[in-house]
Amino acid sequence: MYFKHETAGSSSREVLNKAEEYYSTIAERLGYERYQNFWTWDQRVPIVYFSSQEEYTKTTGQSGWSKGFSISHLASVNLRMIITFQGQEDFLKTTLPHEIGHLILHDFIGSRRYIPSWLDEGVAQLEEERDDQNHRTILAHLIESGQSIPLLLLESSNPNVQINVRYASIFYAESLYIVDFLVKTYGKEGFINLCRNLRDGKSFEDSLKNAYYPSIDSMKKLQEKWFQYMMQFL
Repeated sequence: MYFKHETAGSSSREVLNKAEEYYSTIAERLGYERYQNFWTWDQRVPIVYFSSQEEYTKTTGQSGWSKGFSISHLASVNLRMIITFQGQEDFLKTTLPHEIGHLILHDFIGSRRYIPSWLDEGVAQLEEERDDQNHRTILAHLIESGQSIPLLLLESSNPNVQINVRYASIFYAESLYIVDFLVKTYGKEGFINLCRNLRDGKSFEDSLKNAYYPSIDSMKKLQEKWFQYMMQFL
């Protein structure tokens, strides 16, 4: 048992079952299953609900578009938590796997290590249910027309402070499909090595080069390889 539900209700068991399913599938997709420290017993992850979105935003200070967030540690206590609100139709398909993805990545690399926002958000989106083919095609057209976000700019971007909705949408799409590209093209072990290097305190570019050399030895090369990969979806 990896999760516990902090709000009583008939859907509690469904949420917990789905959460543990996502935990396993995300860890397996990324190759973490051999390295994970299971969140069991007193280490289980509470899923805490507010009764409404209004109460959630007022109490937590989150943006009006936020559907939930995760805490990978609380002060000096090794406590993970997912905080959200009731009444979301797509909670099981989007918010829940998204926040579990964040927690798994931070659990592996370490909450106090540097993780580029796009890598964090890319992993978080892996299990969300979406029309992948349609999104890939739209993104490929943006890349072809020069409207995508350069990777060096993407690395310094923070989607939580973006007011421009279009920019934020492109940021999330690129984040997802760069992670997807790395895992599908170079395998789980390469991605594990990338994350292990970040865990050991290396810069992102050094971590990237160490994990994927000689195919990828810089952010510029990653962008070039990823652009080439995305052209197949036009």
